[in-house]
Amino acid sequence: MFRLLRARRLEQCFLTGSHPHRMLSTTKRSAPAISKVLIANRGEIACRVMRTCHRLGIPTVALYSETGDGPTALHAQMADEAYPIGIGPSPMESYLRASEVLEIAERSGAKAIHPGYGFLSENASFAELVKASPADIAFVGPPADAILAMGSKSHSKALMIDAGVPTTPGYHGSNQDPDYLKHEAVTNIGFPLLIKATMGGGGKGMRLVLNEHDFLPSLESCKRESIAAFGDDNVILERFLIKPRHIEVQVVADQHGNVLHLHERDCSLQRRHQKIIEEAPASDLPKEMLEKMGDMAKRAAQAVGYVSAGTVEFLLDPVSQEFYFCEMNTRLQVEHPVTELITGIDLVEWQLRIAAGEVLPITDQADVPRMGHAMEARIYAENPARDFLPATGTVWHHEPPAESNTGINVDTGVRVDTGIKTGDEIGVHYDPMISKLIVYGSDRDDAIQKLVTSLKQYQIAGVPTNIPFLVKCAQHPAFQTAGDINTGFLDDHAEDVRVDSSDPVAHETALTRAIAAFCVLLHTEKRIGVDGNLHITQKRLGTPWSNLMGSWRMGGNKARFMRTLILADEADPDNSKIECLSNPDGSFEISVHSRVAEMECSGDGDETIIDSYTISGTLSTNNCLNVVINGTKRISCTAVIYEDELSDAPKLFVNMWVKNHLKESGVDYAWSMALQHPLLVNRSQEASTQVGSGSVKAPMPGKITKVHVVEGQKVLKSDILIVMEAMKMEHTIRAPSDGTVVSLLSLPGEIVKDGDILVLVEDANASTVLKDEKIVA
Repeated sequence: MFRLLRARRLEQCFLTGSHPHRMLSTTKRSAPAISKVLIANRGEIACRVMRTCHRLGIPTVALYSETGDGPTALHAQMADEAYPIGIGPSPMESYLRASEVLEIAERSGAKAIHPGYGFLSENASFAELVKASPADIAFVGPPADAILAMGSKSHSKALMIDAGVPTTPGYHGSNQDPDYLKHEAVTNIGFPLLIKATMGGGGKGMRLVLNEHDFLPSLESCKRESIAAFGDDNVILERFLIKPRHIEVQVVADQHGNVLHLHERDCSLQRRHQKIIEEAPASDLPKEMLEKMGDMAKRAAQAVGYVSAGTVEFLLDPVSQEFYFCEMNTRLQVEHPVTELITGIDLVEWQLRIAAGEVLPITDQADVPRMGHAMEARIYAENPARDFLPATGTVWHHEPPAESNTGINVDTGVRVDTGIKTGDEIGVHYDPMISKLIVYGSDRDDAIQKLVTSLKQYQIAGVPTNIPFLVKCAQHPAFQTAGDINTGFLDDHAEDVRVDSSDPVAHETALTRAIAAFCVLLHTEKRIGVDGNLHITQKRLGTPWSNLMGSWRMGGNKARFMRTLILADEADPDNSKIECLSNPDGSFEISVHSRVAEMECSGDGDETIIDSYTISGTLSTNNCLNVVINGTKRISCTAVIYEDELSDAPKLFVNMWVKNHLKESGVDYAWSMALQHPLLVNRSQEASTQVGSGSVKAPMPGKITKVHVVEGQKVLKSDILIVMEAMKMEHTIRAPSDGTVVSLLSLPGEIVKDGDILVLVEDANASTVLKDEKIVA
């Protein structure tokens, strides 16, 4: 009877357009018997755990790195108490200091430690350390034995075979001799294959090998990355399935022997083995297969005596329709919100109740709700136009499409989980994820529509993000077709979803450039926007130009004045300039100069074209820009400006998000532009003559881990020069062409900035040194 009533309530919730969270969150239930929780993590997941704790009335304790996050970090401010965990910014100097974490928990009176994901979350030694504490502190996670069993890919595969869970063919043994591993690869497995760190995860410590020639170099690189990330360089070898689907099952288990699965998630859309967009439930799979997957996931959890929330991952072969155990993540997953939205279950709350010794709130598998469709997109600080290199910088504007860290907006079906706020710095020491955008719809099509709309409404400025890439993925016909997504999606549709750094043809960008120039004119007159100190200001600049502009707008001076703005980082200023002529009525005649390639011209050589517009409008203190183009076209957008006044080449960065779509711009929801600062001197021109050409530069901020060449060494095109580590991933920098290493300007262990010169190379086929290039494998 209870099951029938629950099903009817969920059905009614669906029919009335409500979300199950609206209903289930009103369930009367006392808080778990935990008086205070320490979250041994940072950023988004720390804020996520705190949200549930606050709802349950449980005080929280945060940790912060003194030089990494600092006490002003969002998670530190959300907590009831916050303690410094270390001076250094790197995880080894802060969040991975297990003894210090436990000492703070004991000192603060915390009775449970939630590890989040990453850091100490899958550290069996830490779980044992917490269990042994005389302060009787609960570890919100599985027992150490389960972490240890599933943490080793080789050991876990053996356990799964014994438990009758299907596994991928490969080598999972203890012999780690490179020649022996190569023999196994060539003789018993074949190519393509995957080399995977036994302790790895999150796409780290993993290499795809296509042929015998690449095996040993890939093995060396994989082991080096694994020892740096996990302190263990053991690997396993697995047959590489061609374009499988990545289906994972959420499991929960209490201390009383109850084990449930909370349905499956499809995480097939991946880049370099890292998930991009996740969804629940999986689409277009037979009910019998999903039931079998759920049963196998529960069997895997039972085989290791699992307790708490965990995820069992499977690879589904699209040809044979067989699925194979991949791994088990013994922690809360990044993508757990999509499961929460289709079930109405707060997984963090369940984790806390399990840690407090309670029985699962639901013990019958048939009673687990399943309703609607949810999707999650991970917003990263990275540059899709530069091969997704991680980006650093200050987030000087952050306006998500829903209020952050408050759960789902039941009216719009949008949820945003984040650990950053306006003014925060994205550095090199932590994962570059800014936030997670999660949407809920009545079905998959509804969820996709909400995902695309919300991505286009998401406003971030200061660092490049993958939002344009995510929009292209979500709008692709193959993604929108249920069941068509597999792990080869990006290989199959690379050109369709590629984000290009080059501008569209001139006539498509001229209007956006003109609007950006108009915004800059208003900004330099009233300074309405975001200044270098991240404060909203309204002050006039003490410059002749600003005084004249004020006269134009006040009508006190009928003279017309010209100002020329130049796009930043353009090689040809004459064909990237914007001429702005004032009108007595306060509007501007704005002429945009652009170059059209020879093949687009009727004559010989390149041709400069000029597009002119008359623009009037206002920029309000809340960043609302309203303009009228040529007296007829009205455009409204959010516009924010950031002034980079301290660099050698001062710039104004303009970011705009259109409220009424501007199709002529080539981008119908957002665009950004950098202009040379019109009022400050460019100090880089003189300095640039002092830097020799031929420099191979760092493509991102990071740490030099290995130098493969010496001065005077001959190199061939694509030879490895430098290996860098950034955002926990290894990046290889290669020679742009045949030549000679003239000078080495970096050493192992050095921290370098984006654009720092690492190596000077002389081209073997030219008398001059190579022109500046940024090259990364």
